[in-house]
Amino acid sequence: MAQSTWLMHASLDPYSTTEEWDWTWTDLVLDWTNGKWVLKGDLDIYCRTASKYDDCRMLHLPDLKLVVKLNWVCFGDPNDHHSVMPCAPDKIPEYSVNKEHDSYRAFRSENLNISVSYETKPSANPADIPGGLWFASTLRWFDQLTTIQSGVTRPIRRGQVFGDVKPTKLILSRHYKHMTLSLNFHEFQVCFWTSFAKQCGVELCSSGGLTLCTEYLQRLVPYSDELIRRSLLERNVVYMNCELNGAEIYLQSAAPNVKNEKEMNVSMRTPVEKNYFLSVTRVAYGREATVQQTMVESDEEDTPTHRLVVDDLMALWDIANRNVVFTLVDSYSKAQQLKYNLSADSLKTLRVDTGVTPVKQREGSKISHDASSGLHQGAAVATPSPMTKLQSGHVSSMLQKLVAEAESKFFALHEEPSAGKTEQLHGVAACQTDDVLHKNWLIELTNSQVMLKGCETSGYVILSAAKAQILQRQHKPVWRDRQLYAKTTWVGSLEFMQYYATVYVDRISSAEDVRWLTVDNIEERDISRREDTVSEMVGSGHSVGGVITETVGPASQKHKKEIQLQRIVSRCGCHFFYAHYAEHLSPDATEEVLLPLTDDLWRRVEAVDSFTLTHQDLNICTNSLQYAMILDIVNNLLMYTEPRKKEQFEKLQSMRFQLQLCRIEDQKSPILQMQNKIREILLKLRRLEKKVYLVYKQLDNDLGNKSLVDQSERLERQIFECKESLNATNEELEIMISCFKESILHSQAKPKATKDSDKVSVRNRFEICFKHAQWRLTESDGQLGIADVVLKNFLYTRTNNDNDSGEHLMELSFISMTNLLPNSVYKDLVQPKDASGKHLLLRVFCRDRQPVGGIPINEHFEVNVAPVSIQLTYQFFKVIMQFLFPGRNIEGAEEPADDSDAANEAEKKKTIKRLSSNSRIEPQGIDDIHKMRERAAKNNLFMYIKITEVPLRVSYKGGKEKNIEDVNDFSLVMPTLEYHNQMWTWLDLVMAMKNDSKRALISQAIKQKILKPSRADDSQPTVIQQEVDKAKMLMGAKVMGNEKPSSKKSLFGKSISKS
Repeated sequence: MAQSTWLMHASLDPYSTTEEWDWTWTDLVLDWTNGKWVLKGDLDIYCRTASKYDDCRMLHLPDLKLVVKLNWVCFGDPNDHHSVMPCAPDKIPEYSVNKEHDSYRAFRSENLNISVSYETKPSANPADIPGGLWFASTLRWFDQLTTIQSGVTRPIRRGQVFGDVKPTKLILSRHYKHMTLSLNFHEFQVCFWTSFAKQCGVELCSSGGLTLCTEYLQRLVPYSDELIRRSLLERNVVYMNCELNGAEIYLQSAAPNVKNEKEMNVSMRTPVEKNYFLSVTRVAYGREATVQQTMVESDEEDTPTHRLVVDDLMALWDIANRNVVFTLVDSYSKAQQLKYNLSADSLKTLRVDTGVTPVKQREGSKISHDASSGLHQGAAVATPSPMTKLQSGHVSSMLQKLVAEAESKFFALHEEPSAGKTEQLHGVAACQTDDVLHKNWLIELTNSQVMLKGCETSGYVILSAAKAQILQRQHKPVWRDRQLYAKTTWVGSLEFMQYYATVYVDRISSAEDVRWLTVDNIEERDISRREDTVSEMVGSGHSVGGVITETVGPASQKHKKEIQLQRIVSRCGCHFFYAHYAEHLSPDATEEVLLPLTDDLWRRVEAVDSFTLTHQDLNICTNSLQYAMILDIVNNLLMYTEPRKKEQFEKLQSMRFQLQLCRIEDQKSPILQMQNKIREILLKLRRLEKKVYLVYKQLDNDLGNKSLVDQSERLERQIFECKESLNATNEELEIMISCFKESILHSQAKPKATKDSDKVSVRNRFEICFKHAQWRLTESDGQLGIADVVLKNFLYTRTNNDNDSGEHLMELSFISMTNLLPNSVYKDLVQPKDASGKHLLLRVFCRDRQPVGGIPINEHFEVNVAPVSIQLTYQFFKVIMQFLFPGRNIEGAEEPADDSDAANEAEKKKTIKRLSSNSRIEPQGIDDIHKMRERAAKNNLFMYIKITEVPLRVSYKGGKEKNIEDVNDFSLVMPTLEYHNQMWTWLDLVMAMKNDSKRALISQAIKQKILKPSRADDSQPTVIQQEVDKAKMLMGAKVMGNEKPSSKKSLFGKSISKS
């Protein structure tokens, strides 16, 4: 046949003509044999609907071979028709005496096994490959197709009233037993868009083909109750294997040069940008049979349901891809939430165990059950229990005081470093296996690499790993803020992991200019193997600091602009832990939920999204550009949080306050009204889409009609406003349902004091920890060293709250710094007094408030340092400041602030006056406003800064041969520094600390030079003299004796460096 068209309903309405599947075959060849159909030709599947999605080609399969096989399950041979022997009623065989005789019993079907196979082959036109164009609105048709195939038709004009009492025949979809699907495409290309406006989408291209083979087992399970109901249709996966080769994924979004943000969502004629996201050589997916069973006691017996193996992954994560991915995830979550809010399960509540009714024995409740039984048995004995002893006396008062101070005091000083105990990390503790229900996903990656690009710096960083393993687990639901949350954890390990970064980039690299790693630089390498090539020997081989380049020696004119990658972290191991808590929990997710004890402090669970990254040993080598790139990536990519969380939290608090004034019985009616309102908005949206469809049909015939163009633009704007109203109403309905369920759960629990609405809750937490790190700071070329830094027991924690505030905590147990600059007086720059690393050496705490006008606000900034020995030169100070703050004028920032306070105040007033006058002259453009935001983000308002007193052993050499500030092995005390309400950059803060501490230390050094008695060897003080100096510092010079300074001592002492 030259052409064949099939029409299939896409909705359950049999009279609907506006939603249909159009299956069009071209050059069709049909081969029909017994129980087998073979169709060959070109297949195109269109969606026919009265909206703007009409005539959308959802699938295009050229040169397709479709094979459908039917296998009827019978007692006899289903193909042997001649074995059927009808018999007369008076000649029934003996085996049919006790039951009704059926001559066709051996030929009647019990079940049907169906097998469908799709296979494509390369056609004459290489550009004609299988593909499809999907939208979010058209993807729901696939879900509706499954509902139509497995749904049951409604009984029409049946029953005793209509005189039709014959039992209905079983529909074909409920007669299946084994269903097998096989796909084999030589190439495949799919493009997905969130809407017809094409503002955000994904494109998948597979040059190696797609292979899928799966089998489902279907059965009818009767209900065990006394109601007469249709049997439940249960469908389980027997197996599923899928393999994708040579795949590339691109993210597509609207061009960012549109001035009006609303026009981006309204107009359908906006140009589209296409960005590279990731590519893989091979992806293999496998799924085992799902068997309904109880929770296993042994963790090894629970195998993951899904397993994914990825080879040679290359991914790009930058600002543009991050925004598109977050938009796609947000769009999917809103669609799923809308579907759930309008369903009947939205108002179902969980069955709660309040301790009155008997419950099933659990693994975690054995101890409590035994303890309670023992308590009842020993009730006659008047011996106080350990808990009674704990709740009385001095211990109880201390506990009550600790609880009372929990709201105001967020930390306490201690000697033991928290970074030394990995089990104390929040992410590690949240991913424990004591409450795991089952393992869901197991992802294994081989020779993978991820490119990270920030928005404030040029260049990029590549993270590679020879082997990676990620495990996802489902846990028991937990309580948080009087709500039940579903808990999911991700635990991963990376082996032979390396970090690469560009050495220098004189231009912003595009997607075509980036340089990826070869497999030789990623895979596991044999240490005993020698370096074979010249480039490996010259380029530092595979050690840290080595540069990857294809040329050896001076670069030619052709390779001058070649991007060079340097290994900044050598092969190491890494573990990460991520715990996620979802707000929406299905009532079917768990049969029974235990309410937490309202007066039990020890069972409170902090259900906060936590991410923890741990390293054991790190060998790092970076220059100034690479250091700035790492900070940019960490702040803008890895620790990015959605800004709409605060607004959602405020709406939830407001709704909770409103519903506190209502009874539980009165809360359900507004929810039902809101559901009806959303359904009306959906109907209005469908009507507008139909109007747009009719206008487009007219525009196809009359393209130059301006009135139709204006009408189409007006309808597009109305559709956009209708979608915005739908999202806002759906969000409000979600909050109402959440508060309604919360009220029902708490009505069954013990009454307790309501939570303060002004209390800030933690949104998420990030933790970075490593045991030992050796870091070499290099010049801009990446080879010449500046300093070697050794760090031990490092911990950095960042906490983000719902009101956009947060806290930062950095702890360090040991640090030593070695000077690598040539002709340096001192080599050991920093050495702690306690070199064991068992106590905290450095602690930095910072609490942030919500930014105002784009300016970050630091409410509290505190630094605590243990006694250290410092040997510093002015030359090294200039070099390290240029490393940390590249491109900044360090010399100009060193001017003291006390001599020019009046001048600074006058300059500030002039600057404010100039800015205010400029703002009144003309409005700022979009580019100027963007620059102002960037400039504001670089400044910080420090409300309170405190650097505690630190005993130091200082040696310093100025920039000249002889300087008044030159000291050698002096015992000094850096005083406590405090600042209030300062608008500074971080460089300004460092320079202010440097200037104030310099003045205090120089004054102490001069006093020691003048008043300190002369010794025979000033550069090497004896142990006795050191003890005397310590006693003088603690008790005072008058107590220790009235020794007068020697007159032989000159005004400025000579600095002698230690060899």
